[in-house]
Amino acid sequence: MFTFFNCEFAVNVPRQDDLVAEGGFSDHEYVFTRSRKPIARVSKEWFTWSDTCGVDVDQQDDILGILILASTVVIDMCCHRDR
Repeated sequence: MFTFFNCEFAVNVPRQDDLVAEGGFSDHEYVFTRSRKPIARVSKEWFTWSDTCGVDVDQQDDILGILILASTVVIDMCCHRDR
């Protein structure tokens, strides 16, 4: 869902609580939450030769980490279609 001041993406997860990504997508700074608790942070560096994105996942769940990485790529593609 996009609004002028606040952006939010929902990631539907079967048989578990969904993930929500919200923050400054144009600033490349946002947080993934589950049940309103932060579980991952995304930060994109501005001045690099290629797109570089840092993703810090709080939990040791490999499947969740893969889902968050994939979601980060999709969010970047949705927010920056011109690149």
